[in-house]
Amino acid sequence: MREYRREIGGIVFYQSPLLMSFPELTHAFFTRRGGVSAAPYDRLNLSFSVGDHREAVVENRRRVRQALGLNSLVSARQQHGLQEARVEEPGGENAPEFEAADILFTRRPGLGLLIKQADCQAVVIYDPGRRVLANVHAGWRGQVQNVLAAAVTRLQERYGCRPAELFAAVSPSLGPCCAEFQNYREEFPPELWAYQVRPHYFDLWRLSLDQLTAAGLRRENLDLAGLCTRCLAGEFFSYRRAKLSGRQGTVIALRP
Repeated sequence: MREYRREIGGIVFYQSPLLMSFPELTHAFFTRRGGVSAAPYDRLNLSFSVGDHREAVVENRRRVRQALGLNSLVSARQQHGLQEARVEEPGGENAPEFEAADILFTRRPGLGLLIKQADCQAVVIYDPGRRVLANVHAGWRGQVQNVLAAAVTRLQERYGCRPAELFAAVSPSLGPCCAEFQNYREEFPPELWAYQVRPHYFDLWRLSLDQLTAAGLRRENLDLAGLCTRCLAGEFFSYRRAKLSGRQGTVIALRP
């Protein structure tokens, strides 16, 4: 992806040129820039569970909604698994997060699906014919379970989507330059060892693209940010760089 960087009201985010071609759709890969959280969560932390003040996170989420022109924003307590939540009701500032979900679906306009990150991937998926959205939390544990294939299968089962008609974009996340796994023989099954680019370092970006194409998506319908969260300290939070930190977010929504 030739990343497209924008700033609205001090909030900085990237967008996928591929997904920008759909006028009914809005999305953003948010950075840590903007927002009101204090260090070490500075500044646009979107997670309630890392130790930040709730009031700051509420304000940060309000600014995200405002930047994208959304009515509401919905998230979940991510568990690195295959759980899903189908979201059709709006979420307010005090609405609880969905319990234990890593795959979010919606067809409701104006409702943003939020995945929180600090090195993990968020993979946004769109079916323009059926106006169905998915936002998937894909950390390495999720990739081992092939959470992306699970999301595509459920789009087929729940909404009648056809994989070849889906479009997807992979967010900024841990790049092959920094994705070190000293214990990869215990953490990854042997079929994933081929993604090792040098001793103990893995290309998780290529893995996601391959898992999506294996699930039936067309390669020309896929976009990759290609931005490493650990390398770009001024732009992104990174758990690998600083375990005590905030979480940026990826949001996708149908316009109100």
